[in-house]
Amino acid sequence: MNKLIYTLFLTGSFLASQAQEIRWNTPGAGNPFIPGYFADPTVKKFGDTYYIYATTDGSGAGFGPSQLWCSKDFENWTLMPMNWPDSHWIWAPDVMQHTDGTYRLFYCQPCNLYEGVAETPRGPWKNILGESEAVLVPDRFVKNAITLDGQTFVDDDGSVYLYWGTWGIYKGFGCGAGKMTPDLKGFTETRLIPNTEVTDFFEAPFVMKKDGVYYFMYSSDSCHDSTYHVQYATATHPLGPYTYKGTILKTSADGTIHGPGHHSILKEGNDYYIVYHRHDNPHSTRGFHRQVCIDRLTFNADGTIQPIEGTHSGVGRFAKSVLTSKNLAFGKPVKASSYYDENFLPEYAVDDNNGTLWRPLTMGQEWIEIDLQREETIRTVWTQFEYGTSYYQYVIETSTDGKHWSIFADRRSNYLAGSPMVDFGKVKARYVRLTTTGTQKNGFAGALWNIKVFGAYETSSPQLWMGLSGADWNGTEWRNDGGMLGGSFQLKAGQVSLQRIDGQEAIVLSPGSVLEYTSPVLTKDREHTASVWKHENGKWTSVSADGYLTTDGVRIEAGTEPLTLTNFRYYNWKQEEAEKQYDATTGLVRIEPSARHKQGLVVSVDANDFTAGDTVMYILNKGMEGVFESQNEPVVVEEMQGKKAFRFDGKQYFRSGFPLPATLRDNAPYTLEAWILNPEVAENECVADFTSSHDELEKIMLISGTEPRCGIVNHYGWYEDVGFKEAAANAGQWLHVYVCFDGRTECVYVNGKLISSKDIQLLIKPIQFVTLGRNAEGEWAFSGYLHSLKLWDEYIPYKKEH
Repeated sequence: MNKLIYTLFLTGSFLASQAQEIRWNTPGAGNPFIPGYFADPTVKKFGDTYYIYATTDGSGAGFGPSQLWCSKDFENWTLMPMNWPDSHWIWAPDVMQHTDGTYRLFYCQPCNLYEGVAETPRGPWKNILGESEAVLVPDRFVKNAITLDGQTFVDDDGSVYLYWGTWGIYKGFGCGAGKMTPDLKGFTETRLIPNTEVTDFFEAPFVMKKDGVYYFMYSSDSCHDSTYHVQYATATHPLGPYTYKGTILKTSADGTIHGPGHHSILKEGNDYYIVYHRHDNPHSTRGFHRQVCIDRLTFNADGTIQPIEGTHSGVGRFAKSVLTSKNLAFGKPVKASSYYDENFLPEYAVDDNNGTLWRPLTMGQEWIEIDLQREETIRTVWTQFEYGTSYYQYVIETSTDGKHWSIFADRRSNYLAGSPMVDFGKVKARYVRLTTTGTQKNGFAGALWNIKVFGAYETSSPQLWMGLSGADWNGTEWRNDGGMLGGSFQLKAGQVSLQRIDGQEAIVLSPGSVLEYTSPVLTKDREHTASVWKHENGKWTSVSADGYLTTDGVRIEAGTEPLTLTNFRYYNWKQEEAEKQYDATTGLVRIEPSARHKQGLVVSVDANDFTAGDTVMYILNKGMEGVFESQNEPVVVEEMQGKKAFRFDGKQYFRSGFPLPATLRDNAPYTLEAWILNPEVAENECVADFTSSHDELEKIMLISGTEPRCGIVNHYGWYEDVGFKEAAANAGQWLHVYVCFDGRTECVYVNGKLISSKDIQLLIKPIQFVTLGRNAEGEWAFSGYLHSLKLWDEYIPYKKEH
């Protein structure tokens, strides 16, 4: 079957599968109930809205912006930014509403806990203790309790308790706990809940109360693999002592519910539900592509908890659906430009299942086409891309015959992240085609959890519909590339210029100029919040934009004086005052998309360019323009077992005088090839370090060492690194090393033999220089021979002729 043009016609068998056992890839399966990679979920209900606060996952190490998911029906969820903290290492957030009406956010970084305060469950937040990085609970605040995973519990009398801990498995260790002061800025008492009371306590404490009994639940073993599971203990006081009771939730027999844990509990009426994360299917190497699921929690008559069999079905909606029309794309035939493998089939994009993903084969422009099987009126398209916290650029087209296409939504210059991405229009068509044209980050394919097509205007997702700064003026129109509606303001009269005024990119309308924007869903009568920054009397002021709204859009008209504007915002929901104040002082941020134009061979050094006996201080790079310059002693070119080679003895190292291109940043595909010979192999010797940063997953290093974990390729990632168990046995012999990474799977070959193939995720930062003979930190000196070294900023699969 040709993978380049893959066609699947789904008939009755697609829908009939729903009546069978619900598996991880069954169409319409309800678990996971969130489309994306998120972990450590805390579920809350404030008013009529459900919220999921979670660690942003799928980025290699739990790195990601602070976000929340919200829903009115517990089935259709919208991703929303929380506007603080400003760190991108936000783990295990928990939010509660205090008796003073404020909302409190608790989150952790290794190994501190922080507390924020806000007037809404969405923020904006500020640190309750003042400075943004002020710590509420430092590490070992309670002796032998390693600080992580803070979670609150409110007792019947209103007292607030905070629990935290990780790696509580050591003798004398356990979980830190404390009763908080009335202002929630400190503690009136604390206690270590030892692992003699909560057996095998590792992390993720959660406390609830039922019928006078306090239930202390927690996760045990490794969150990276199948051993992760949830246990519990009970007490008659929130600080214990606790009595261990047993396991609640663990990996299923077939392994598709894998490593469930770090949970919270939702009480809905008289029913209890456990909301937890589990690993994706197929499972990622590191186990950091976790997804959020829910199942019913059942208590026995004696107060014990029944062990839970995790499901793929979930529990369904808790309220009337916010949707007013059916998903026309569900179960319909699809075509795609490609698919990665049998785990990421095209039909997974139309199966309304958040646990299945269509992943194209490449990181380039890829498309998927849906046959609705008859002409339908199309007004809304929802797209749930793989990573909702990063933006995608795309175009949606429709057709009546599959041959002649018209644009439904042009988002090729979009820079707004979100899930779902919502596009509106009105057309009659049978076919819908989405093409991904760009991404915020390198190495993020245009993969989809779901694409949904509706006949009605589905406007329930609370989102930023319009977001325009002066930088969005392109000389002829003001493009809404930072807003969910897309489109643009058209110049109907006069002139508009782009100017930078008092630190802001702004548009200036000459007197009498008119800009108009139309949309089928944009009316002044709809609940909304609209604002714009206007420059008057020598300063910027945020004002209401309601005066510009019309019955079908926006009309901005300058009077007899020039009109200077930026940061035009329109939300399809009513903001609280604190949110308006935040927007009044915070401009829209435009992040440029990832570099798309590959340069091919970027590093190439070869000893054949020299004569045996040469003493070399400078090595010309035959990839990008530039040279490598010795930082200490020169290398000597020697003939070694039939190959010319640069001889390193541990004293020499070189640094490039050029940076590597932006096409290698983030999770970008790359290919590395080298010939190395090491007479005596030490534990770690760095042949080449292609990166200048040094944090986790920010490295691409070629190693010649005996370290079994990272002796051949090192990314500073325990699960992503690759060792070569035969390194010592191959001392004194030429090794041909070939590494190729396509943005998902990295394959490592040594002398033509595949020694590693696994999915990884990289976080490569801008590369200022490349180092030969040591790593960028000046460590792990290489003492051996290098014949040639090449690096490409693209994926080139291994072929025998290499």
